[in-house]
Amino acid sequence: MDKMPLIALIFQSIPESILILTLGLTLMGVEIKWQRIIPAAVISSLCSYFVRELPIPYGVHTLIGIIAIAVLVHIFFKTSIPIAICVAMIGIVILATVEMLLCPLLLFLMGKTITEIWESKTLRILLAIPELIVLALITFWCIRKKFTLRSPRFYFSNRTRDRESD
Repeated sequence: MDKMPLIALIFQSIPESILILTLGLTLMGVEIKWQRIIPAAVISSLCSYFVRELPIPYGVHTLIGIIAIAVLVHIFFKTSIPIAICVAMIGIVILATVEMLLCPLLLFLMGKTITEIWESKTLRILLAIPELIVLALITFWCIRKKFTLRSPRFYFSNRTRDRESD
């Protein structure tokens, strides 16, 4: 599997985890608490770092990452398991989409292969910067517009409370 350099963990993986968590939490309507996001993101990145060292097929590390993020969201934000899974899935799906859109373009512009870039600590971090910027812009927009994927009715646990709020 991929051997992530420590510098990539610090400058790529941790900021990426912060954005995945922040975006997923925002889209699921969970209150953003930075004093919880930062430690959860660091732990998530460390999990990713160690999982990448395991001799497992490519893609399995993503599934493990989703489970780790969901568990961390459940613990740190005291959400239900379904909400925590949604936070993790939304964050990972948006990350994968941004990567799939940007990576081929960036590789073409740089004139390099992904293997060449991953072998260079500097290029590896530089390749992640546009992705992090796009994720940050999406996250900032969602926070600013208070955009969420959850229906307001989803917040209420029964019909009585729902009628009282109308």
